[in-house]
Amino acid sequence: MANNSATNKGSNSKAYLILIIGIMALAFTAPWVKQSNFEPATSVILRVGLGIIFLLPFVFSEMKKLGKLNKSGITLSLIAGFFLGIDFTAWNYSIFYVGSGIASILLNLQIIILPALAFLFDRERIPKSFFIVAPVMILGVLLAGGIFNGADPTTEGPTTVYGINLAVLGTIAGSISGICYGIYLYTSRKAGRVNSGQIVQPMVWAGVAQLIAPVIFLFISGRGFDLTHGVLVNGQLPMNPETTLGDPITGMNWFWMIVLASLGQAIAWTFVQYGAVRLDPTIVAGLLLLSPISTVAIIAVLLFGEVPSTIQIVGVILVLAAVAYQNDIHKTIMGKGKPKGEKTTG
Repeated sequence: MANNSATNKGSNSKAYLILIIGIMALAFTAPWVKQSNFEPATSVILRVGLGIIFLLPFVFSEMKKLGKLNKSGITLSLIAGFFLGIDFTAWNYSIFYVGSGIASILLNLQIIILPALAFLFDRERIPKSFFIVAPVMILGVLLAGGIFNGADPTTEGPTTVYGINLAVLGTIAGSISGICYGIYLYTSRKAGRVNSGQIVQPMVWAGVAQLIAPVIFLFISGRGFDLTHGVLVNGQLPMNPETTLGDPITGMNWFWMIVLASLGQAIAWTFVQYGAVRLDPTIVAGLLLLSPISTVAIIAVLLFGEVPSTIQIVGVILVLAAVAYQNDIHKTIMGKGKPKGEKTTG
């Protein structure tokens, strides 16, 4: 009995360590997107494509140990990946329009999408907390996006893109990202129920489908697959980002892209998934909140000087509080009952 207890403790310690590493990588993902400075759809293709390459050795290892992913798992992973591709593309635009910190917060809109989909398609009961969380989350997203900040004559850079207020467009992009991320989580959850414990294979199949949305958008945007110029000029959006190319892509941009693809894509998602399936879901959800908190409150401020306004800070607090409440983290802190909850990542 003591041996089993020691084994479980060691296994949990390993899962916690791997999960924390994954969360740390997730916290830097949006800043790495900004530092790499590739055109948003191009960035997704590079990030996902390189990430798949990094994961291939682990795919073969998993296939030998657990077998190949079944057809249902492949189909669901492909559907999940398609929506995750839309999520990544929209999120990248949000990062450049409202900042890496705020974009990481807007992504959490998924917590009201997931239960809504489960209700519509699986007839799962919507928890009462949903009717509190949903309006709070929507209000928090609107405030955090900065659409109520008003004009600031001291702010450098454009105020509109494609004739739309920059904060509004960034909030819309971030919200689309959160919605598609919720669809991804719903579909990947169903995929997890039909496989045999595989983690890496579903990620690679999803990665293949992730390439569809950014490729389509390359044709819509008219800019195409751009490996020569980025989005930002000297770290800022140019006055006419619709037509003005960003700084030339340098070796440092490629360095940050490789970091993004290896740590932010391959390792972050794999490590978080590894810990998420082995640990208490609400503890996982609580730890995962450290990712957007770290991004918006520390990393984005130190790296890019992205200091949210007072209104945005209120919105950030509302979003994070909604996520915590939806996952019953408040009950865990107060010691009331066992936590439940869906896991959230970013």
